[in-house]
Amino acid sequence: MKALTKIRMVSEEQVAIGRKVGLDLSNRTVRVAAAMIEDFIGQNFWGNELDKPTEKQVELAARFGYDISGETRRVGFAIIEDIMEQLNYESIEEQNLMPGNVVRHKRGSLQSEYVISSVGEDGTILLKGSKRKQAWARNIIKVSRYST
Repeated sequence: MKALTKIRMVSEEQVAIGRKVGLDLSNRTVRVAAAMIEDFIGQNFWGNELDKPTEKQVELAARFGYDISGETRRVGFAIIEDIMEQLNYESIEEQNLMPGNVVRHKRGSLQSEYVISSVGEDGTILLKGSKRKQAWARNIIKVSRYST
């Protein structure tokens, strides 16, 4: 199972809030706990039926050791988002990504090189040259430390 060491976990205060409505949020990430609360409201306040994760979601989570087949679609999606965020943080740390690094995308037919403009707190890498050029840290490879 992919360890989520860089993902924020719920606080005792947040666990206490969950208990008030009968939810056990202990040892959950903040994102998963919020999804559980949204599901609770959807089902108990609005009377909505809760969907199961898609087959693609189940397969993706399973690649990282998570079985989300028994979760709701919203909780399953939150787990996948946590996994992807963890991968971003790990990539930033392992590659020591920072502004000025020259990088390229891991996949795709075009292997153009770009210079990092900034590294977002959420793992988004902004690239010089356009306000719209960005990539998730997990999807790029550092080519060199500084641009020329």
